[in-house]
Amino acid sequence: MKRRDFVKTCGTGLGLAMILENAASVYAAPANERLNMALIGCGDRSGMLTDDFLRREPNDVRFLYAVDPQQDRAERGAKRISRDGVNAQAIQDARRVFDDPEIHAVVLVTPDQWHALHTIQACQAGKDVYVEKPLSRTPFEGEQMIRAARKYKRVVQVGTQSRSAAYCESARQYIADGKLGDVDFCRVYNMLDRSGPASIEKGKTPPETLNWDIWTGPSVLHDYSPTYLFGWKWFWEYGTGQLGLSAVHQLDIARWILGLKTPKMVFSTGHQDRYTTGRNIPDTQATILDFGKTIVNVDQSLTKPYMLEVDWEVRNGDMFPYWTQNATHIEVYGTKGLMMIARLGAGWQVFVRTKNRQPVVKAQEYGRYTNVAHVNNFIDCIRSRNEPAGTVENGHLSTMLVHYANISYRLGSVKLEIDQATGKILNCPEAAPLWRPQFRKEYDIPEIG
Repeated sequence: MKRRDFVKTCGTGLGLAMILENAASVYAAPANERLNMALIGCGDRSGMLTDDFLRREPNDVRFLYAVDPQQDRAERGAKRISRDGVNAQAIQDARRVFDDPEIHAVVLVTPDQWHALHTIQACQAGKDVYVEKPLSRTPFEGEQMIRAARKYKRVVQVGTQSRSAAYCESARQYIADGKLGDVDFCRVYNMLDRSGPASIEKGKTPPETLNWDIWTGPSVLHDYSPTYLFGWKWFWEYGTGQLGLSAVHQLDIARWILGLKTPKMVFSTGHQDRYTTGRNIPDTQATILDFGKTIVNVDQSLTKPYMLEVDWEVRNGDMFPYWTQNATHIEVYGTKGLMMIARLGAGWQVFVRTKNRQPVVKAQEYGRYTNVAHVNNFIDCIRSRNEPAGTVENGHLSTMLVHYANISYRLGSVKLEIDQATGKILNCPEAAPLWRPQFRKEYDIPEIG
């Protein structure tokens, strides 16, 4: 399938599954009119993402709110997303967005601890949702997000952008057609150069513009620290580690192209490479996911400056990365060949036995960066009421691979046995508090019936 044809197909929803029979029956899902949206979370990622929304033609999409617990950051976000003579309002509390009947959809770019509650609140209020990955901070949250999306018939697009990539679909088809042979092993790489905080800065007063209670949300309410505010990705209280921050993209691709759902066994171990005081996320983490026929190994290390992510020339050009030192690639080992594929528009190649010590490429396809296609797919599905490319169910299944790995690691590298039909852990009752932790009463994650 050609890339342009795949993107066109994605524009009406993969599989053409319908969420609503009649889009006009729900005010929050207009068939043709301009879409009114709200941005929730105004950090660095929000700017790049909203730029992709605003690339659409004038009067198609507009943002009416920029929401962030830091008022000054909300104001900067509002200034950036205002267009067509409409100035977005800068506010701190997202409940105003959910109460506003003029809002059709929300874009969630918050820390992980807010993904679930805001998605559920938006669905309950009749809003469609674009939520950044990882879908959830805990397994229970993901389960309730699925229930909310289905109960309230909402379009929920997860920010796993490779789901809108034509080259990933063609890789999946290549494997499904048996051209790679039987696949019994896959390796996922998350080898980056990132450093977290060495200690937790204490005794500081929150800025006057920050509502620390709202920022914390459902998570544990610690005394304010700028370390938490700016380095939340390095604490279990707020995030899912570097597996959830980055590797979930590669895991989603691997699970998709191999047709995998839930593993039967997970084991994960790791450690921190740098001396730290207080933060609890590992730098190095090695995970085995046993799906039965296929084993997936996930290798992560965050002290590797020579491992490089896909650059913009590769993302938007007809070329491939240097696979050996690509930081976020996937190796799929079949009986007929080895497929190399990566996120960020890197494309894929299949290698067979070398000739004269030189690589032999059996098949290949160039890629393209897919953020804009993923955003456009979300907008198209709001209007058509078709399923989006990155469904909440697939987002949950891929994020669960992160959750299983982190639960194993946090419980002392326990070998988890999992029911592949239900996804539940069978042999480790100690996992229950990590599956469904205690949320703060005023920000509790509801159980959707």
